[in-house]
Amino acid sequence: MTYIDFDGVILDTEELLFEEWRKNPDRHKLSESVKIEYIKKADWEYILENSPIIRDSIYILRQLDPEKNAVLTRVHSLENEGAEKIKYLRRKLVELQIILAPYNLRKDEVVEAHKNILIDDSLRNLSEWKKAGGYPIFFDLNDTGKDPWGSNLEDYHYQKILRLDEKNVNKCQKF
Repeated sequence: MTYIDFDGVILDTEELLFEEWRKNPDRHKLSESVKIEYIKKADWEYILENSPIIRDSIYILRQLDPEKNAVLTRVHSLENEGAEKIKYLRRKLVELQIILAPYNLRKDEVVEAHKNILIDDSLRNLSEWKKAGGYPIFFDLNDTGKDPWGSNLEDYHYQKILRLDEKNVNKCQKF
């Protein structure tokens, strides 16, 4: 099975999600729990409808075999973020299974990683996936070799893709 991350792979949600957060000059002093509450209460319907689709990913998701592929996304609230991501993908006619991972669990704690593939833009998520026996594929949106949190691909040596497309996903499945 190939699991495909949502934020940073399908939609570029970060800019809109943290637009208000970045206006707070004291944001670096705030606790992680305050940040989590901010994310939980965000207007996810607005964020999803107005965030850029990354490189035709929605079209590509529609082409993938639902028996071999699923969306696996970490969420901070089931009622808000999780529900809105599901509704968004269904409105876009994506038929893949959508699996919501609570933010306090690793993705490999929600689904079986062993011998399965994860396409993700987070090197930390991929490292956890690999430790659990899965195959990590780094989605490198800007071809920088770094994830959005500053981790460097050179420290991990994972295969990377620059585009989520049927050819890349099918190639990854040949592990």
